[in-house]
Amino acid sequence: MSEVADPPLPSGRKAEVSAETRAALLEAGATLLREEPVGSVLNQITARSVATRAGRTTGAFFHHWHSQEAYQRDLLAYVLDPARIAEVAEAGEAILEGLRSGGDPVRVLEETARENFQSMRADPYIPLWHALWAKSGSDAGVHELLRTHIRSVTGSVAALLDAVVTASGRRFRPPFTLDSLAVAVTAVAQGLELRVAIEPERVPMSSSRSESDGREDDGAWDLYSTTVRTLFEAFTEPG
Repeated sequence: MSEVADPPLPSGRKAEVSAETRAALLEAGATLLREEPVGSVLNQITARSVATRAGRTTGAFFHHWHSQEAYQRDLLAYVLDPARIAEVAEAGEAILEGLRSGGDPVRVLEETARENFQSMRADPYIPLWHALWAKSGSDAGVHELLRTHIRSVTGSVAALLDAVVTASGRRFRPPFTLDSLAVAVTAVAQGLELRVAIEPERVPMSSSRSESDGREDDGAWDLYSTTVRTLFEAFTEPG
């Protein structure tokens, strides 16, 4: 059965609809990747599957991309766009607000790390990033996209850590630097996120706080935020 052609549109709406269609097709591909991120990455991403998921025609697909390979390149850039990581922006807002409010800088860092890790666990793109990391060794294009992605994330984290260092009146203890701390913090987050997906019982997590004294309830603690605080205090010293 042949597909029904898209109805003609007024010229003033064509560019807007074209952009909406392109975005819908990319998001459809990202959804397909999230549903089946393992194995031979991208094999499940075909023009028909993407168009069907997006509620568009294959004609619309090939209007934006001349081939499935061209679409796949843009799709990887889309899902690896650092702007898609809401957790980093949320952490930045939380840290800056905590510092402006006069909170203890190291405590603000620890609490933000706790909430940030919880947000990471709910991010549907995280499993996909893991799958793409496995592919990066054999695909130079994926490797470069991941390199750009992680550098951007690490840079954003470094800016937040720098604000905490300044507010706490500390300085870096040689040979450590702001960059080495940012790399360590992001690497721990990535590693623990994978570990908690496999062995959650071995990664203590808690977001509960006693309203009376601000201490964790029932001896509960959080491995990621505690590690971040430990790294911060080990990499820095009083100024």
